[in-house]
Amino acid sequence: MMFPVIIDQAGPLPIKTTVKWPSSNTVVVAVSGSAYAQKPGTMLTVKLSINDTTETIQVYANQASTHMALPAGFFARNGEYGQFDVTLSAGDGNTFTDQNDHFQVALIY
Repeated sequence: MMFPVIIDQAGPLPIKTTVKWPSSNTVVVAVSGSAYAQKPGTMLTVKLSINDTTETIQVYANQASTHMALPAGFFARNGEYGQFDVTLSAGDGNTFTDQNDHFQVALIY
């Protein structure tokens, strides 16, 4: 098995990279990161976009201005060899990130 990390950097979002898709078989994309809300009682959402497909990871923020770890997301993708755009972005206007948030995306195949 291979586990290349294709994003490993601090925020803020969005973060974008282009990668060569490694396999025509199923590839699991693992995503982790953190974010914060400016108002209490807010759903934090980070989107992972790979070309035209979007997945989300979410956590509910009871407190404002507290950086919260998002649950790790694992998404299976059937791909083709070739160049793919990978983007992490805030899912809405209630999700905030800065240099204190860190993000990782890895491919598992």
